[in-house]
Amino acid sequence: MTEEEVKRNLEENERMTMQSVCDTLRKHEGCTRAYLASFVASLCNVDRERMFSACNDLDVAQARWLFWYAYRYMTNETYEKIGRLSEELYGKVYTKVCVASSVNKMYSLIEQQPVWRKRWTIIKRIIKESNGTVVEHPTPITITIPKNVELTIKKE
Repeated sequence: MTEEEVKRNLEENERMTMQSVCDTLRKHEGCTRAYLASFVASLCNVDRERMFSACNDLDVAQARWLFWYAYRYMTNETYEKIGRLSEELYGKVYTKVCVASSVNKMYSLIEQQPVWRKRWTIIKRIIKESNGTVVEHPTPITITIPKNVELTIKKE
């Protein structure tokens, strides 16, 4: 098996897994907001309760940041309200400065590190699917052209 075949197999497995998750979510009438913390905790391999505790271990804090980043993306709530929500649901209050700073830190991690970009891609797709937004997948096109031919492609 070539490297390219392995890559295609991994991409296909990921696509099928994501489709299965989204199909399962559609079958349940529950709100994605209620499950978002569990999704994030699971992706980051931390306990949901620990994610909202006073624990400041880096892996736990980063999972919390990803939750706030995703929650902000999903609801467009204010940082202050997100901090209060954490208190209402999990008993730990976070200031708006803390939440805002954490969202910015997660943005930087997503931009710089592939593992966080991958996690965010998964969560974003779940959010879009649950909101009924159609998620378009790029269709690969292979074009073979002879030498000395110029090809111009305009994307609309």
